[in-house]
Amino acid sequence: MPTTTPVTDHSSVDNINNNKQNATTDTHANPPHYLMWFRRDLRLQDNTALTALCEHANSNNAQVSAVFFCTPAQWQSHTTSLVQVDHIIRTLPKLAQSLEKQLNIPLAVYVCDNFSDCTNTIIEICAAKNMSMVMANYEYEGNEIARDEQLTKQLAKNNVEFIRWHDQCILPPKSITTNDGSMYQVFTPFYKKWRHTLDVSTMQAYEAQTVIANDNLNKNLKPFDSTHASANMTKEIETLGNTVVEGYQLRLQQAGIVNIDNTDSDAQLAHARSAYPAGEVAACHRLDQFIAEDITSYDVSRDVPSLNATSQLSAYLTIGSISARHCYLQATKALDNAASTHANKDSNYSENGDNKDINRWISELAWRDFYRHVLVAKPELIRHYAYNKELDSRINWSYNDEDFKAWCSGKTGVPLVDAAMRCLNATGFMHNRLRMVTAMFLTKDLLIDWRLGERYFMQQLIDGDFASNNGGWQWSASTGTDAAPYFRIMNPFSQAKSHDPDGEFIKTWLPELKDVPANILHSEDKLRAAVTKGGKFSHINYPAPMVNHKIARQLAIAAFKGEN
Repeated sequence: MPTTTPVTDHSSVDNINNNKQNATTDTHANPPHYLMWFRRDLRLQDNTALTALCEHANSNNAQVSAVFFCTPAQWQSHTTSLVQVDHIIRTLPKLAQSLEKQLNIPLAVYVCDNFSDCTNTIIEICAAKNMSMVMANYEYEGNEIARDEQLTKQLAKNNVEFIRWHDQCILPPKSITTNDGSMYQVFTPFYKKWRHTLDVSTMQAYEAQTVIANDNLNKNLKPFDSTHASANMTKEIETLGNTVVEGYQLRLQQAGIVNIDNTDSDAQLAHARSAYPAGEVAACHRLDQFIAEDITSYDVSRDVPSLNATSQLSAYLTIGSISARHCYLQATKALDNAASTHANKDSNYSENGDNKDINRWISELAWRDFYRHVLVAKPELIRHYAYNKELDSRINWSYNDEDFKAWCSGKTGVPLVDAAMRCLNATGFMHNRLRMVTAMFLTKDLLIDWRLGERYFMQQLIDGDFASNNGGWQWSASTGTDAAPYFRIMNPFSQAKSHDPDGEFIKTWLPELKDVPANILHSEDKLRAAVTKGGKFSHINYPAPMVNHKIARQLAIAAFKGEN
């Protein structure tokens, strides 16, 4: 048999034709049989690997099967939240149904605790079904890269080719670099080049073809030992999924992560299931609704946490129910429509005719790319290293357990911080502006190690992903790339006054403060006087601010300067 090629670094489906000459010839089965491995790309529309595999299969009269692995132990080690696991599990039956109906492809779901079990199972599947090719989309975290590289070597021994495609980003890592080929350390020049690259290129969403040879496919991928469970029917996947979620919830309870003082996992699950219907149809509907109703006021409304004015797509992007490319393409269509409709006369337009609101949202998609590009350029970030190691090591970070628990549970005495944390604990989601405020309070006012906050967010967030979460935390802690200068420290009281002027968000999540006027909530001195003994609101069950922000700010600046 001919030797197989190494892992192919594809960035577009067009490259598949250039690799046909390297494809392994299958002498074991007629017709050939290929495998699609779904990971964080749980959709049919604009799925790079799926599109490429279907095209390649039809060109070679090959059959296609698909697989997804539930990995509870791996999820736990990566601090994946219960609500995110539940979102993944709820998506799988819809993915299976769409695959079968639209592309004639069966999906098998396996439960394998660890990545090593996944790779062993794929090897067994390929051997049992005489498969000659596996395709998947890239994942950029360290364990995932090591898993894929190991699998590539193992499959090559059996003359099975493993091809990965770039799919998570709008533009793949290493495609946007400085003139000397290095990664940008600041977002603004990265964004300018990212935007220019897209402006001068042609991009379109990929559309997978129905697999013709699958008409005669035996659509059952059976497990090969008792440690694996599989399903390839929608109802069976639902049943299996329920078991996985219940088992994962039990794992987290035993580890003390959920159902602790500040988190009710059952309530969190109930909210997430209502707020985030599963599947790519729901994701695309949410995008369409956002563009139709909210994107034209995004630049201002995005910073008001009491408004439901953001896209609410991050949970879907994280597990791949919708692609970032599709979001970008729909946003650029909206940009073109707005330009032709308003003819540069609308107040939302800058002097050069650009719609500030739509462009602001596009820049948020670029931030998502940016942090993934940074992770690929600095893989040590996955091991909890700071981007700016020298500055990080200069800080005598606090690990005060009592202070950290007060922050986690929303009992700091700072209304906006507490409301944000209680919202996170109850829903599995936090508004982006509030992520910055709460992170800065932890790392600057309390000087607690950003890694503790980063981990806690991942344990709670439905949209948690390492690159964006790490990037955001290091930005707030001033230890990352394009980080906030250490002397730029958000005042949580003035932030509340600016972005929650009437205290609507605060009072939603802190009902004990419902009768406290906003002018008191937004003043540290007035609030402290009001809730302490003898104060007008001393009878309510709410603590005084645990630190004095002005003093804490001075201490933080001194610490970052290395003066204490």
